[in-house]
Amino acid sequence: MIARVHRLGPIGPSGLALLCGAFVTLVRVRVALWVVPWNCFPAPVTRAFGLPPTRPGVDRLAWAVRSASRFVPRATCLAQAVALHRLLSRYGYRSNVQIGVRSSGGHFDAHAWVEHEAKPLLSHSGQVREYVRFFSWPPSRPDLS
Repeated sequence: MIARVHRLGPIGPSGLALLCGAFVTLVRVRVALWVVPWNCFPAPVTRAFGLPPTRPGVDRLAWAVRSASRFVPRATCLAQAVALHRLLSRYGYRSNVQIGVRSSGGHFDAHAWVEHEAKPLLSHSGQVREYVRFFSWPPSRPDLS
């Protein structure tokens, strides 16, 4: 396991802390996906106040989740997407988990990714275009203003 961490390259103390936070979040999400029904899965609330003085960028958070997923068994695209969504919310970023489906050669396939400001995270645009959006989580709420 130590060798895997060394292969990540020189990440520094802040990168290591971010990676550890992503690992813990991913493990918690993975366990929750095993035991909590999806319709009871709590959506995180985006922080509007109390943000840390320095917060990692969106791409850095996606890197942390992708890297942490190497250490978590069965860290599927859904587990990674929900974990990233939680981390983004924790740092005050708005995002949605997108779940898409496709049928190819008689086989059904599904994929989950995160969108922040209409940009896919954890997947590239070409991969996302292969899927028909099935639903977004958390569901968007109408603007009441």
